[in-house]
Amino acid sequence: MKFPKIIKKYKKRLIAYPKNTKEVSNIVKFSNKNGLNIIPLGGETNRVDGTKAVQKYKNLFISFSKMNKILEIDTDSLILTVESGVTLKKIHQKSQSKNLFFPVNIAPSDKCTIGGNISTNVGGLQTLKYGNIEDHINGLEVVMSDGTVLNYLSKLKKDNFGPKLWKIFCGSEGIFGIITKANLNLRPKNKFITTFLLEIKSLSKAILLFKELRLQFYDYLTSFEIIFPIPSSILLNKKSDFHLIVEIHSNEKNNFQKTLKNIFQKNLAEIIKVENNLKNSWIWKKREELVYIQKELNYNHKFDISLPLSQWRNFILKTNKFTKKNTQFIPYFFGHLGDGNLHCNFKVKNELRKDINILSEFIYDLTISLNGSIAAEHGLGQKKNMLLKKYKSKEYYDFLKNLKKYLDPNKNLGANKLFKS
Repeated sequence: MKFPKIIKKYKKRLIAYPKNTKEVSNIVKFSNKNGLNIIPLGGETNRVDGTKAVQKYKNLFISFSKMNKILEIDTDSLILTVESGVTLKKIHQKSQSKNLFFPVNIAPSDKCTIGGNISTNVGGLQTLKYGNIEDHINGLEVVMSDGTVLNYLSKLKKDNFGPKLWKIFCGSEGIFGIITKANLNLRPKNKFITTFLLEIKSLSKAILLFKELRLQFYDYLTSFEIIFPIPSSILLNKKSDFHLIVEIHSNEKNNFQKTLKNIFQKNLAEIIKVENNLKNSWIWKKREELVYIQKELNYNHKFDISLPLSQWRNFILKTNKFTKKNTQFIPYFFGHLGDGNLHCNFKVKNELRKDINILSEFIYDLTISLNGSIAAEHGLGQKKNMLLKKYKSKEYYDFLKNLKKYLDPNKNLGANKLFKS
């Protein structure tokens, strides 16, 4: 098989490095003709084997490292047009240079790319106020499995001239088509940002505080993060209760600090640290450290779940009973209480496969029984591709497979992602 010049061999991988959409289209046509499984690469920050080579397939990876340009920033329409290889951090920097704001933020923003962010529909640290990335897209350009380029790019806020078909590519992890460009919605930047690190005695008190803040500061409350006692104690190197990160964005000069401090005091939340308008936040840096130290300390079994707020206490109560009975499981929990996303991480003593399976089944079954989701923001990739068939309805599963069959009849996009091919 003779490969095009833009395809290189690197560390046992065949990787294409296109510079534009036309080259992506040609690569897809070549792959279709030669039976290659296409795996798009972003920043490879995923946690579910979304960019892992698929066994028994001839794999071709497409790197978007050369499609990393910001094409336009339209300050009238508040639309940023980018290629899919642009990093999230670069998007933040460009927006801020115009006193604008792109309201999606996740920890590895210097590595993750917008194409990967959209294909996994990331949420992140400000989902409480702003929602997932799908809520900030105004149009996409996509290459289909036969190489056809569909241009859904648009700056229009109102456009019902046919359904917005580009939405099916958000969160589809590249199995329906390959995102090459995006129109992103920007917002005017607030003048003042205040970030609080709080300590509080219990989950119940944290939920009550959140509900009061939400009621009084709905338009300004951007983040409400929770860190459970075990990771808090490790992170701060002292015995700790629960910790909360609360962030307020507004154009009010004092950013409601006096009122907020009174609410914290009334709810028995101790203020550990306050930051105002800091670009290099110590508080958020500590929050990022949670992810890195969990790996170093072998809290390697990760469950990215989402629960209705009313079910958080039930979930924790039943999980505590489970870990008390099964002491081989040590929890390491933190998450986005404001949007319901809990990162349930565990250390499993002796790493026995039998125990890992028991833990997985317990978490998944409990989450589903409480009307939650077992894939809140990391997606399914190949690592969790058995879960849709087990936990979704037959009607949902069959519809998804039929849609995949229609959009990718030759099965050359993302084999074994979301479900087994």
